Amino acid sequence: MNPWEGKHIWIWELELCGAPQNVVNKAVALDLAGLLIKGWDGSNYWPQIESIVEKAHNAGLIIGAWGYSYGTNPSGEAEAARRCLAAGADWLVIDAEAEYEQYPSRAQAVLKAFRLLGAPLGYSSFGIPSYHTGFPWQIFSEACAVAIPQVYWGDFGMTVDRALSSSLNGLMTYGLPVAPAGQLYDNVTADAIIRFADICKNAGLPGISYWSWQHADETKLAAVGSAVYEKGRNNVSDWAKASWDKAKLKGIMDGTDPQGTVTREMLAVVLDRCGLLDAVKVSQKVVDTLKQQD
Repeated sequence: MNPWEGKHIWIWELELCGAPQNVVNKAVALDLAGLLIKGWDGSNYWPQIESIVEKAHNAGLIIGAWGYSYGTNPSGEAEAARRCLAAGADWLVIDAEAEYEQYPSRAQAVLKAFRLLGAPLGYSSFGIPSYHTGFPWQIFSEACAVAIPQVYWGDFGMTVDRALSSSLNGLMTYGLPVAPAGQLYDNVTADAIIRFADICKNAGLPGISYWSWQHADETKLAAVGSAVYEKGRNNVSDWAKASWDKAKLKGIMDGTDPQGTVTREMLAVVLDRCGLLDAVKVSQKVVDTLKQQD
């Protein structure tokens, strides 16, 4: 399982979200796969992650460490991120925004420093790429394993549907997984919070997250809990559901990991279960017989 799969919530200031163990207990009750905890700001390390990571792991939660990136001190930022990994973080997210527009060299330098850490790496940035053509989307997408666009539909003055469509249309061209971040602050409704998850799930996206815990009241957090998003790649896209169910019923597929990669050996097993390999053999015998008759 990739660490960004499933349903997550971002945490900015842990002390404003509650006692660490209470946050963990609530996260489990909300059926979260993990939490994204702020671990650095520029080159400044935030030690708050240390108070929650062991409790979260004991509860089966994945902990991502994120930091706001300025791009002016690549080695300092990477060192702060390294401290997050040493504290127990499972993966890293670079929050890269306005400081990178028109500065592709900053992106190259920061990503080079982070690659040396050897940890799963994602980047989070503007929700709609077409509004920020000066941002180095291609550079980040080539170096990271997942894109996490900030799809804050309420800020955009858009419906959830339109905001996600605008975001995905711009990001899918870069060829890496997309796991959008939705909005929990201001006057977004519970229905919109759930709708965000439904659209992403039906689009076959591996994961979602919401910003942020401290900005959400109990009604919004309850909506996150009601939003169904299985942990791992267990979501079947609408367009594939009928065929997937038929494949499971016939024993061709075992029903797990519907969006996983198919290797050649897996394909051979599927073809064999379908009887296609024997059919090819029989067909070849027919061809050979006809040749002999000629």
